[in-house]
Amino acid sequence: MEQKVCLDTDVVIAILNNEERAIQLIEKIKQSRVLITSITIFELFLRKTNLHAIEIFRNKVQVLDFDEDSARKASEIFKELQKKGKIIDFRDIFIASICLLNKCSLATFNRKHFENIPKIELI
Repeated sequence: MEQKVCLDTDVVIAILNNEERAIQLIEKIKQSRVLITSITIFELFLRKTNLHAIEIFRNKVQVLDFDEDSARKASEIFKELQKKGKIIDFRDIFIASICLLNKCSLATFNRKHFENIPKIELI
């Protein structure tokens, strides 16, 4: 079965900046299907620089959308994190919900943001 890996925004930025940690990660996931979320698109285009490089990168990967199912899953994640007293940014919850529904692992350099979300596989 093909492994799907969704890249968190911080990973995409590291790739665009040609950082060593990104190069190592790419090597690790090179046999996987690589995706990003529409939330990552939003976060990337908040930047004021490097927009052309973002556009080029975006056209090389499939984008998973935040839809009604993702919204419902995100609300479940939020409630679970709230019970634990481990609230994180909504955008991270949205990314996690998309990954879980699409059965993707999440490649992130911000493990702390996602480590309290049940069932998410982090790379």
